[in-house]
Amino acid sequence: MTKEQQITERNDRMNAAISFGKPDRVPFAPKTSAFFIYGYDISFYDAMVDARNMEHGFRSYMRDYEPDAVSIGGIYSIPVLQTLMPGHLRWPGPDCGIPLESSFQFLDGTYLEDSEYPEFILDPTHTILTKVLPRKNKNLAGLSKLYVRELYDAFFHNDLSIFADPEVVSALFTLIEAGKRSQERQAQLSTVREWIADEGYPTYCQGTLVIPFDAFADCVRGIITTAMDLIEFPDELEQVVNKLTEMNVERLVKVYKSRGAKRIFIPLHCGSDSFMSEKHYEKVYWPCLKKCITIIIENEITPVVFCQGTYNTRLEVISDVPKGKVVYMFENVDIKKAKETVGKVACIAGNVSNALLSHGTKEQVVNETRTQIDILAPGGGFIMDCSMMLDNAKHENMRAWRDTTYKYGEYR
Repeated sequence: MTKEQQITERNDRMNAAISFGKPDRVPFAPKTSAFFIYGYDISFYDAMVDARNMEHGFRSYMRDYEPDAVSIGGIYSIPVLQTLMPGHLRWPGPDCGIPLESSFQFLDGTYLEDSEYPEFILDPTHTILTKVLPRKNKNLAGLSKLYVRELYDAFFHNDLSIFADPEVVSALFTLIEAGKRSQERQAQLSTVREWIADEGYPTYCQGTLVIPFDAFADCVRGIITTAMDLIEFPDELEQVVNKLTEMNVERLVKVYKSRGAKRIFIPLHCGSDSFMSEKHYEKVYWPCLKKCITIIIENEITPVVFCQGTYNTRLEVISDVPKGKVVYMFENVDIKKAKETVGKVACIAGNVSNALLSHGTKEQVVNETRTQIDILAPGGGFIMDCSMMLDNAKHENMRAWRDTTYKYGEYR
């Protein structure tokens, strides 16, 4: 069988599971993140300096475990970070004093003040350019001096002196340099995708969409502050989410479609049971998420939605999607309840515990895998997966997990 035929076979198995067909067996597709690194003795620093340093890890993982789809994972580029010097990120190596083997760290922070909500609602782009980016990135401080709302040519032409300001010039040159480093990283990731195809495997998703609520919470207002905004600034927060959805989602999905994307990954950071009430979820969070799911499906792409945290009280709500068009991944959920609700309309990516894969025994992994198959596989619509993005796991447990899925994962 050629590599192209292997890719087609694995893609067909995944697509059959997603659409409630019954492939020859349950697909095995862990959502890997840094397992290519930690599992194969590669330093996180080296992976962030140059993605090509992960070749041994990627190729070994595919040959060792033969997944039905490969997740690339999101890892920042150290050359880009060194150019921008963001204050909200820390990375391994001498810049931040973090051990070379450690992952990067994302620090929660507030980069938009309470009083600036009206300005952001009026013009998100200008506020991000002149306030959020300079506050988050040391070497972009000069952008805070810009004003780019002027429409009248004469006023614009007669005073371009701001672009000669040393701090502005420095920020603009920083962006140019960061663009070059980013271009290099994209080329490296293209090489990673070539390795995956060389080994006869498809990529799981060909794009990522962070829904506007989470993007605003993660990167602008701060997750902790946004949680308080649900009470203190509910109307403003809802306006922001609606505006960002209108501005960004359809454009991004069409970009991915033009590149041939078949599946788009949607990681949900803020919608868990412990983050907000059911009332707030249904009023603010779900409309945003549903709109994103709808736009993706309308563009003939499958949304792969990763429900982080505990999701037991959301299951009825998120079941309001077309049958056979969505994949829901769960970190922590009552799998029987999920099968009875979401499982009627959407494919479930089963959530074998990452902690079990890292610290459990082979016997425990086998038992949990069989339990997941017994509950989630009947009737179709099931992909074997782990609970979180996979960084660490014992190889003996990974082999037991894979072997059990292959041998026991027949649809009955």
